Amino acid sequence: MTKYLPPLVLGLLLPLSGLSNALTVSCGASNGYAYYFEGGLVQKKDSGFTKDSISNGKFSLTVNDKNEADILTIDATGTIKSATSQGGNVMLLSAGDGGFNWLAVYGDGTLEVYSYSVSSNSVASYRNTVGNPNVAKNSLFVSDCSAF
Repeated sequence: MTKYLPPLVLGLLLPLSGLSNALTVSCGASNGYAYYFEGGLVQKKDSGFTKDSISNGKFSLTVNDKNEADILTIDATGTIKSATSQGGNVMLLSAGDGGFNWLAVYGDGTLEVYSYSVSSNSVASYRNTVGNPNVAKNSLFVSDCSAF
């Protein structure tokens, strides 16, 4: 029964006309890969693909009852940061019955895409910081999550 709970909860929260209630997807540690571009603080020998993770990371994807989306993260100091309060433009994009995508675009060119899968109750997240003068990279992570 528990494997059917996330789709059931989403089914109750998501009428055909769109979101009418708040939705939060909370996720823990992220594992995946990153590609580091040479330049800034990254030397040639450290550039390229590498296995990467955020072992103590936590983030939440939110939508309020006004259909306003945000992405909340907890940094290494334990401080909660909001994508919208950091100047990000966050949009929620439906993925049909399969889930949702949160897209964040920042003024410095940073792009983030968080794709929530209802069936696996997980999020694949992509982050592109190619415009960062210190560490330009692309990363793809997967996290286990819970929706409520």
